[in-house]
Amino acid sequence: MRTSNIAVTTASALLAAGVLAFGRPAVGAGYQINEHGAIGTGRCGAFIGTANQPSAIFHNPAGLTRTEGTQFMGGLNLILPSATYVGRGRPVEPTPEVVRQNTESFVAPVPYAFVSHALSKNAFVGLGFYNHYGLTTRWDNPDEFVGRTLIQELSLRTFYLTPTVALKLTESVRVAVGVSLVPATVSLTRVIGAEDNGQVLFPSRDGGPEGSINIEGSAFGVGATAGLQADLTENLRLGFTFRSAIDLSFEGDADFTLPEDTPASVAANFPDQSIDGDLTLPHTFGLGLGWVAADWNIELAAQLTLWSAFDELRFNFDTGRPTPTSVVDRDWEASVFYRLGGEYRFDRFKVPAAIRFGFGYDVTPIPDRTADPTLPSNSRILGTFGAGYDFGLIRADFAYMILFVLDREITPSDENVTFPPTTDMDTVRYEVGPIHLISLSVGVAL
Repeated sequence: MRTSNIAVTTASALLAAGVLAFGRPAVGAGYQINEHGAIGTGRCGAFIGTANQPSAIFHNPAGLTRTEGTQFMGGLNLILPSATYVGRGRPVEPTPEVVRQNTESFVAPVPYAFVSHALSKNAFVGLGFYNHYGLTTRWDNPDEFVGRTLIQELSLRTFYLTPTVALKLTESVRVAVGVSLVPATVSLTRVIGAEDNGQVLFPSRDGGPEGSINIEGSAFGVGATAGLQADLTENLRLGFTFRSAIDLSFEGDADFTLPEDTPASVAANFPDQSIDGDLTLPHTFGLGLGWVAADWNIELAAQLTLWSAFDELRFNFDTGRPTPTSVVDRDWEASVFYRLGGEYRFDRFKVPAAIRFGFGYDVTPIPDRTADPTLPSNSRILGTFGAGYDFGLIRADFAYMILFVLDREITPSDENVTFPPTTDMDTVRYEVGPIHLISLSVGVAL
């Protein structure tokens, strides 16, 4: 086994932590989470031109100018992911058979909270807390998973804290700006081996655990947000929103666990040490055009994410072992998320109520060449439904989303060398979903 393969794969451990893993419950392009608030989620995120709740801090901060008094909104997303690898089994077997291996079933809770306050009829402030990128994956039977030299268990968290100021410039033009303070953490466990063929560097000889690496790291970044809403006519509203890229410089520790019979001269090349690496969360642009009537509204929206900035990931090992620096290609592409959603309002038992719906299509940014078990997701189709009651002081909202990810088949070739573990197989197939998301929100108006 080539030392360069081992070095690159050890570095790819942090790569996987940076880009999040296959099977993660993120429900947007790449590893985004765009569902923050049951009102917007019930409309599949088509809530840019017509945003008018405290959760506008995420969807379009200019929408804060459509709130009144002081309002609080808090809630929780419950995400139920599922994913399957279909392909050849462990390459150490004489004739690997086609196997199906699944991610572990679990429910991922993702909280969010927003507050808005009207300083005057033209000036508004707000504060949002949400997790825009990340989440967790765990593989069933991680010691047997064919991709265990890439990932066994992984977690990425980004915690956005976004203070925002919004101004009503005229009766028809509203603007907002904000700052996002983003602490982030990563954690990864995987077997040490070569990513291009799945071979384990330190196989167990007595039935015990194979050699492994665990990485824990943290980072802090700062970004900006901006929003615009314009009333083109009495009923037609245009919205634009922007979230800047955020550079995260991770620093952490890499801890190696080797079999007891590993020669000391070999183990010396895998010392526990500090490690650092960089990850850029991309620029995003949103545009929405909505029609608002007395009892209903509907909006067509799109979001552009400049994933093309994610062309490679570079990492440094403090001791220079097993390699000083490693670079892993990603070559992601810019992608667009299209959305159509709406809301119908009515009285139910003398209480204002609403029902919501939405549809979306999300284009994957990941090319076949770099798709692997760390994130082999594909383009996806979304459908949503929601409902809410407004009791005056308190409002309650519910949303459900189902997400269908198109199956992805990859055939080994000179242009696809990242994975699978053998080069003589026909295809690898990744089956993701359906992914289910339930969002519950409670709001208080003072």
